[in-house]
Amino acid sequence: MAAVLPVWAAESDVSKTAAPDFSYDVTINGAPSDAIDDLLEQSSRLEQLSDKTPASQAALRRRAEEDVEGFQKVLRSEGYYANEVTFKIDEKQSPIAVTFDIDPGPLFRITKFDIGFTKGAENPEVPKLSDLGIEIGMPARSEPVVNAQSQAIVELTNRGYPDASIDNQEAVVDFATDAMEVTVTIDAGPRLYMGELKLEGLETVEEDYVRRIAAWEPGKLYDTRVLDELRRRYLRTGLFNSVRLKPRKEAEADSTVPITLMFEEREHRSIGLGAGYSTSEGFGTQYYWENRNMFGQGEKLRADLTIAEIRRELKISYVKPNFIRLDHNLNASFDIKQENTEAYDEDSVTAFVGIDRRWRKKWVVGAGVSLEYAEIDDSGVEESYALAGLPLTARYDSTDDLLDPTKGRRFSAELVPYLGLNDVSPDFLRLELDGSTYYSVIDKERLILAARAKLGMMAGDSANAIPAPKRFYSGGGGSVRGYQYQTVGPLDANNDPIGGRSLLEVGFEARVKITDSIGIVPFIEGGNVYESMAPDFSGEFLWGAGLGFRYYTAIGPIRLDVAVPLNKRPNVDDSYQIYISIGQAF
Repeated sequence: MAAVLPVWAAESDVSKTAAPDFSYDVTINGAPSDAIDDLLEQSSRLEQLSDKTPASQAALRRRAEEDVEGFQKVLRSEGYYANEVTFKIDEKQSPIAVTFDIDPGPLFRITKFDIGFTKGAENPEVPKLSDLGIEIGMPARSEPVVNAQSQAIVELTNRGYPDASIDNQEAVVDFATDAMEVTVTIDAGPRLYMGELKLEGLETVEEDYVRRIAAWEPGKLYDTRVLDELRRRYLRTGLFNSVRLKPRKEAEADSTVPITLMFEEREHRSIGLGAGYSTSEGFGTQYYWENRNMFGQGEKLRADLTIAEIRRELKISYVKPNFIRLDHNLNASFDIKQENTEAYDEDSVTAFVGIDRRWRKKWVVGAGVSLEYAEIDDSGVEESYALAGLPLTARYDSTDDLLDPTKGRRFSAELVPYLGLNDVSPDFLRLELDGSTYYSVIDKERLILAARAKLGMMAGDSANAIPAPKRFYSGGGGSVRGYQYQTVGPLDANNDPIGGRSLLEVGFEARVKITDSIGIVPFIEGGNVYESMAPDFSGEFLWGAGLGFRYYTAIGPIRLDVAVPLNKRPNVDDSYQIYISIGQAF
């Protein structure tokens, strides 16, 4: 009688052969520099596919052979044209060892770099090699050679030859002398002059205003730099989505050609709203309406309304761009505000008119006149103040984003002499300096280090004689987080803020992106307010620290910060503070 074995028993007797493992490690020996070693690693197919184990020894060898060819290209691009690259595969090791041995050979150098023009064409002035980034005797790397050819075309388009192009390029490598000789032949095309400026696509923006911005002078030699700067000037107005140069027809040498710009206007009206919350200031909302082309010449009229637990404010502002002359702006505003804080209660009206101008691309400087009237309740004492001010301002901004900067610096300074217009209003001088810097530590902006500092000083009467809203205060969101609004500094017998004549604040953040939309931000901030004209460090410097969470959106990061006071004062400071808003803290 035949026996029937159970299926599991039959299967248990079947031996299983493990698939061969072709995982590997790569070693590169002989790179002439650390920088080239990095380039070799970045170009290596073995390194790029290290997480995908090859299916066979043949597949592994194919990857290595691809790397030989790739390494030779990298070495040639860096000036090592007589290089030799070999490899060996040691299957006895686990993982398999793949070793490349590189003999870079001598470093070749550029011994000649000639620029010529096609026969029969007008011969313009040959660009200087120094302007092209070329020096005879420099290493014969491909990048500067290619860049020099492109720069030669740029130089010609800036000198009246907008149709210039490369006709032929030749690089001869001499292995006997370790040298490279480069010859570039350029078709310069006709020399042209810029004629009439034509404008297409304008709808609500007045043509006269657009022409005034251009300050166009026909008849000058064709220069692409002039046209690029003109396009940037139009885009900076905020009135246009795009400004493009219309292709022109072919022209004879030494002819004058019209310049046609095609405009696409932006939507000029917008509305918006925002909201924020902090433990000490409560909930607040902001609304705005804006027209960026009120009368057809880029005039900006804006209304901002703030409704919050401690503040109600309506501000109407008007900007007339390019007032009298280019890059001069006329600014005017009217502000009605009611503010109720632990330090003071204020009902005020302020009017301002002034002029600012752009200076050296990243600077904006300005001056104006302000008139203010305020009824203030300061610790139960009610006074009516009338002040005239002469605000002098300067701002610098090289950052890459308004709400979420990742690099660059910001600096602002405001100096305001105030003149009292009634018996209780004193004369005084107020100075405020504020700066921040941003540095990207890791590629793709995964870690941004940010730092800020603020200094305030005031000359004139004693702190008590100066209207409470004009004094310096510290504490709260945008200041020293972890402390209640305005409570960093001198306090009265009821632990209410007094304010002072000087201020010093510092802050540091590490903005870490965990994903493209989620981030965390550890931070520490410190500051104090002093009764003296300048910080005298008479009081304890108060520090706060915490952790923030960011959700990155198309309009900017949504911010949630939780901060604690490191110098907690009994019966004054809470154990923690919470802040919610849009945009980074600074």
